[in-house]
Amino acid sequence: MITIGVVMSNAYAEHAAHIIRGLCRRAKEQENVNLIFFPGILDSDTKQDGRHEDCYEEAAAIADVLIISDQKMLELLLERPEGSFFANVLEHIPYILLKDDAGQVFDQACALAEGRPFDEEEEQDDPFAQAARSKAEKRDYFERALEFAMRAHKGQVRKGSSVPYIMHPIETALIAMTLTSDRDIVIASLFHDIIEDTRYSAKDIEDAFGSRIAHLVQIESENKRKGQDASATWKIRKQEFIDGLDHKTREEKIIALADKLSNMRATRQGYLKNDEHFWERFHQKDKNMHGWYYRTVANKLREFEDTEAWKELDRLIREVFEM
Repeated sequence: MITIGVVMSNAYAEHAAHIIRGLCRRAKEQENVNLIFFPGILDSDTKQDGRHEDCYEEAAAIADVLIISDQKMLELLLERPEGSFFANVLEHIPYILLKDDAGQVFDQACALAEGRPFDEEEEQDDPFAQAARSKAEKRDYFERALEFAMRAHKGQVRKGSSVPYIMHPIETALIAMTLTSDRDIVIASLFHDIIEDTRYSAKDIEDAFGSRIAHLVQIESENKRKGQDASATWKIRKQEFIDGLDHKTREEKIIALADKLSNMRATRQGYLKNDEHFWERFHQKDKNMHGWYYRTVANKLREFEDTEAWKELDRLIREVFEM
């Protein structure tokens, strides 16, 4: 029997439902694997009163391998002082970071627990969970993803125009391709509005393309606050997106940058064509508020300022809002 411990920070756990579900599904399929979750127990914002440490210590002691949610949590584990909860645990238990597809991480954890090498290229049950091994397979994968996105956005048009909405996610994915070769990031860029704006759910994406892509799309999705006046919630929703950038990885920020650049291209074209009347098509009709939003996002993404994508975003913001 293999016991896998999953140590998660509070910040990561909020967005990790699909990865957790993926791990649980794989564990259920394997009768000889147990999962133990340690949610947010080491976060600085969690007040430990000591009442639960004994049971956690006992649970950790039987773990054969640990999956650690993120780099910050790994650093916290490594920095635990002598005699404290989880101190020196990584000296005795092998570990990996949860930064790839849940299925692959699960298989790698099992391999570590059993002391055998893990071959990332070996065949897996789920064809969408393995890396494409040839140009033909990669082309087929992207074609499947494009078909999925087109089906999800069927009948939708860009706000205030007759342009099919699918043009925006396609452009977003193409921009992402200039920033990364990570297939999952590109596909998530293509899917980034599906949960937010279509009838398809994160579970639908996970079932077809794996938990990592579902996770990436989930954390990119805005809480639309359905049932409330969109004009009244506009500032709240945009501020939530801005604040969320502080907790995203560089890979996740690529999707945000690609999305905002695509939107700014459309904004500039619409503004040049319609002048100040352009803003009337939006829930937020104050041009200055749109300028605040895009400039704040661009500033939050300055780690990409050497890329052509960020430079173009910066230029378009200046042309529309600052000149």
